[in-house]
Amino acid sequence: MDEYHRPDAIYEGGGVGLYFTVKEYLTFSQIRSNGGMVDNVRLLGRKTIDLMRTNHLNAAQLSDFTNSYQTGYGYGLGVCTLMDQAAGHANSSIGEFGWSGAAGTWVSIDPSEHFSVVYMHQLDPNMGEYHHLRVRAAAYICL
Repeated sequence: MDEYHRPDAIYEGGGVGLYFTVKEYLTFSQIRSNGGMVDNVRLLGRKTIDLMRTNHLNAAQLSDFTNSYQTGYGYGLGVCTLMDQAAGHANSSIGEFGWSGAAGTWVSIDPSEHFSVVYMHQLDPNMGEYHHLRVRAAAYICL
């Protein structure tokens, strides 16, 4: 798919052409876990972050996710967000939010703990259910 990564490309798929280093992505996740602040500078509004991590699906839409490793999560604006710790078998906080990439990248952002985790691997299939749940559990055990 390298032909899609040109400045003049017409194809604009979600995430295609989005490039970050691990350090940059971690900084971006920390900004969102710290209420939009980095180095005492506001880059993103706290209310914007709250809107992003608020579930926007109704009960019928949420029922589509009851048999996946995202059980217990709803979906906000571009992110999944934890709504039910017991259903999600999650030791993270209600309102923890994040996303995973097609090849296994994953981020978890928890504003209530001022905590974020960035995990990256490149696998096909991505094995997200296996890796992401274990990384999340291990990271939160450290808190």
